[in-house]
Amino acid sequence: MGIPRINLAETPDFDLGGLRVSPARRQVSMSGECRELEPKVAQVLIALASASPAVVSRDNLVEQCWDGRIVGDDALNRCILALRHLAREYSPEPFAIETVPRVGYSLVAGPGEGTAPRQRRANRPKVIALAGVFALMLAGAILISWMRSGSTEAAPASIAVLPFRNLSAGDSYFAQGVSEEILATLSREPQFRVAGRASSTELGTDPDVRDVARRLKVDYVLEGSVRQQGNRVRVNADLVRASDRTRMWSDSYDGTLTDIFAIQSAIGQAVAGGLRRQLVHSAPGTARVVNGDAYALYLNARGLLRSGMASGNPDAIALLNRAIALDPNFAPAWASLAQALTLQGRANGNEGMIAIVPQARDDARRALQLDPNVGEAHAVLSELLGSDSPEAIAEMARAGELAVRTGEGQLWRARALQASAHWQEATSAIQRAHDLDPSWSDPWRFLLDHKALLGDRPAAEAAIRIGFANDTGLQSFGLARLAWFAGDFSEAARRWSDLAKSETPWAGPSKLSLQNALYMLKLSKDLPSRPPRPSIGQQRSTPANVWMATAPSTAEWQKRNRSWAAELVYRDENVVAAKLMLNADRARELVATYDSPTGLLGLRPGQPVGTCFLQSAAIVAVALRAVGRGEEADTILRQADTAIRAAYARGPVPLWLEDDAAGIWALQGQSGMAADALDRALRRGSAHATRTDLPRLQDEPALRPLRGDPRFETVRAKYDAHFAKERAETARALHIKA
Repeated sequence: MGIPRINLAETPDFDLGGLRVSPARRQVSMSGECRELEPKVAQVLIALASASPAVVSRDNLVEQCWDGRIVGDDALNRCILALRHLAREYSPEPFAIETVPRVGYSLVAGPGEGTAPRQRRANRPKVIALAGVFALMLAGAILISWMRSGSTEAAPASIAVLPFRNLSAGDSYFAQGVSEEILATLSREPQFRVAGRASSTELGTDPDVRDVARRLKVDYVLEGSVRQQGNRVRVNADLVRASDRTRMWSDSYDGTLTDIFAIQSAIGQAVAGGLRRQLVHSAPGTARVVNGDAYALYLNARGLLRSGMASGNPDAIALLNRAIALDPNFAPAWASLAQALTLQGRANGNEGMIAIVPQARDDARRALQLDPNVGEAHAVLSELLGSDSPEAIAEMARAGELAVRTGEGQLWRARALQASAHWQEATSAIQRAHDLDPSWSDPWRFLLDHKALLGDRPAAEAAIRIGFANDTGLQSFGLARLAWFAGDFSEAARRWSDLAKSETPWAGPSKLSLQNALYMLKLSKDLPSRPPRPSIGQQRSTPANVWMATAPSTAEWQKRNRSWAAELVYRDENVVAAKLMLNADRARELVATYDSPTGLLGLRPGQPVGTCFLQSAAIVAVALRAVGRGEEADTILRQADTAIRAAYARGPVPLWLEDDAAGIWALQGQSGMAADALDRALRRGSAHATRTDLPRLQDEPALRPLRGDPRFETVRAKYDAHFAKERAETARALHIKA
């Protein structure tokens, strides 16, 4: 016979350490105080109690409570944590659940008759409405914690804030949002080094404290739970020292949704007191004032956005609109609405993106009008401005300044540094992002692209092998992407081909990347089956090319430049289109766009030229010269040349900048420097195959002055030979007829 399933309706009532358990009603009670359990939580309790004190394996628990269905570790972990928090609500605790590493769990019953639940203690206030009251209540606890800890640490305390458990019916977004806000409070303080929220979230539920400390390199862990019933909220929080699992501080807070900021502030203060630290940026009484219902809606929306599921974006947008209707002055809700709209726009293709950009930009600016210190608003506004204009760079830099002690903030800094041509400093910021959020994969992905574009393939490979050591599929996909950036098309195609046949999450992306590679190498006549997701501004760090055989019609060109939003979303397509239009002697149309309010490829008359706009500058200069506006073209080229020289002076430059510099210098008559830049780019790994390159080097409008020049023709021949070699090697590796 198999393992018996837990049937709540047929299981009789029983006593457990003074706790009366009623399975059919999914209730537990003690001293007249009743609690209702979620079905799975009740089943796990019964399974463990029936076997107590024997150990029950995780597999057997899944078999008994989930009918043997395949479920993730998170489902069982959540139930175990909910039961542990249930036990802590009573004194003495009616039972304890011990974890047996790599085996399962054992329930040990308490001494018998219990007292009333902890929240019934006579000296415990039931409702707390103001942060000042919380501070008074916590003063004794903080003092006791100081006396117990005896800490004299001067260095920042390292701490991880785990996602709080949801002890209510429904989704866990609100509970996770509470812990995220506490994390944000602590991360603003120089007294703490706080592991990033991405790393904390990726650990799953009910992780071992010592494992958390080891993986996130922290000394302390804050965990807790949230129970919400209507407008009432109860938050439990526990601060644990990882080295010996000592519970340094533990407390519970009751209040209403309107009190939630005070609760979060009080927990932050108590953590600081327990570790003998003082909060400076988040002192008592400085918490935001916001409608409680609006805040609950906001936290649920944030949970949906964090899930990364496109299907959740419409729901998040609806929740945020309701929150703003309740409290129009809550700046974070406006910032999150801008983010949610941007994500939704990406899911709806280029035209869908264009439709939402104006509103999303307005919402981000509205957030900053209400509170200029909302980092997320600066970051999303930078993206909506194109990420590479002077205003966009300033917004991203400000976002990084406001969150400098977080991994996310350091990545924002890195993006601003990249866009302003400070690539070495950007490398340091990316590494710092990883140090602050070690289990978050984004810094590693960002780092490998960054190093690959700087031509440092060995360093990028090392980042991939270390950062993705536990995910062979992602590791192989990353190595393929790196090979592509390095001009090693055959290696990239081989890896993508293998992954496309696998059952990993990377099979789909690999299939699209392989289609792109085979089309580029002229080994297939089939374009990729779907284009990449829409983006804003130029995207130099993607192996997905813009394929366009002929110049667009006048109507299509005007459609793609009908507004500043359209110009942003179609920027990459417009770069390729503009090159083809120049080759078709349609410079006047381009100049008309340059003179219009939208500008041409991000440039407008009188606008300075930064390193991100070198390709655009070359196209605009060719177009202006073609219509007799040579002086304007020369001014643009001089500005571009100044930006290039400043970039080279700072150290190694990205491969794409070598190509762009060659175009600028060719148009200035510096043929030798242009040929050297192209040759240097090829030796460093470039193969003239970035997203907006034309298939043939000699077709690039900016390189027209070099045609026939012996040095250029020598370099061009090297490019052609490299292409032919990679094409032949790919055909052999994939058994394709060349």
